[in-house]
Amino acid sequence: MQVNIIAQTKMKELPIQFGDVFLVSNTKKTIVDNYDEHLKIELINFIEEWGYDAPPGVENRNYYSDVQYTLRVQVKDVEKIYSFYSSDIKHKNKFSFNFKNYKIFILSDEYTNSSASIKIKINRID
Repeated sequence: MQVNIIAQTKMKELPIQFGDVFLVSNTKKTIVDNYDEHLKIELINFIEEWGYDAPPGVENRNYYSDVQYTLRVQVKDVEKIYSFYSSDIKHKNKFSFNFKNYKIFILSDEYTNSSASIKIKINRID
């Protein structure tokens, strides 16, 4: 058993390539690599906003819940912060934004009270 654990600790994670689908979580930074190019992406904040769309006493009021995510994206010395909601991901079939020479697709999200993750794909724009 000890040999197996040592072998697992020596294994390196394969780099994420542009065009691959991968998961970004609040517990680790992610680097997308392709030869000399690399892009860092990090989920730096997430918060659930919830409530009702009308004051108490209104008979047909509806409960809502939406999670706001904040991503930090960095290429070399250029950094940009992006904020969006889980409702943006669900309502727009292909939610995306551009950063430098890259198109970042937000495919899906998963949220609990203590953690969050976002499924992402990044393509290079030539």
